[in-house]
Amino acid sequence: MTVIGWQGLTLNSLVLLGLVFLSHTPFKLYRSLIVVMIWMGLFYGLAAGWVWPENRAVWQGHWSQEGLLQAIIMLWRVILVFGLTRLFTAVTMPLEQGSGIAYFLNPLIPITPKAADFALLLTLTLRFIPLIIEEATLIWKVRALKGEWPSSWLERSRELIQLIVPLILLSLRRAEELAENLTLRGYASGNYRTLMMHERTSQDRVGAVILGCWIFVLLVLK
Repeated sequence: MTVIGWQGLTLNSLVLLGLVFLSHTPFKLYRSLIVVMIWMGLFYGLAAGWVWPENRAVWQGHWSQEGLLQAIIMLWRVILVFGLTRLFTAVTMPLEQGSGIAYFLNPLIPITPKAADFALLLTLTLRFIPLIIEEATLIWKVRALKGEWPSSWLERSRELIQLIVPLILLSLRRAEELAENLTLRGYASGNYRTLMMHERTSQDRVGAVILGCWIFVLLVLK
C-alpha cells in the first residue's frame, strides 16, 4: 500500500501474475476482483478525477488529468493488495498462517508478553474463520430446506436476523470450549510459543532470500 511509483506497482503486478501461474490456482478465484475494480474505479474516478471551483455547483466542474492519474494509482494499489491476499489465502492453510505469524512475533516475546497474546489472538482468528463460515453455510442450508426465500425485503431482513442468532450462539459456545481447553492446558498470558510444522529447509531459505530481494527492490523503486 505504500508503493506509489509506477515502477514498483509494475514489479508487484508481474510478481503477482508469476505467483498465480506457479501456484496453479483457478482464475475463477479472482473474478470478484473485476467487480471490485469497477466499483472502486468509479468511486476513485469521481472522488479524485472530478474537480470544480469553489462556490460553484458540482456539475460545473471538469475532469482533471492529474486527478484521474492519482485515481488509477490508488485503484492499482488496492487491486494488488486484494489479489495478493486472495492468492495467499488460497495456497496457505489457516494453521500455517497462524504458525508463520507466531514465528515472526516470537522474538518480541522477551520484550513484552503482549506479543505472545497478540500472536495467539491472530492464530485463533485465522483458525476459526473457516469454521464459522462452515457453520454459517450449514445454517443457510437448513433454512433453505424449510421453504422458499421470501420476496419482500422486510421478510428477508427478518430471516437474516434469525440466521445470525444461532450463528452467534455457536460461536460463543466454541469460544467457551476453547477457553476451557486453554485453562486445562495451563495456558497463561505471555507464554505462547511458536508451533513449528517442520524444520526449516533449503526451500525456506531460498524463499526468504527472494522475499528480502523483492522488498529491497520495492524500496528502491518507491
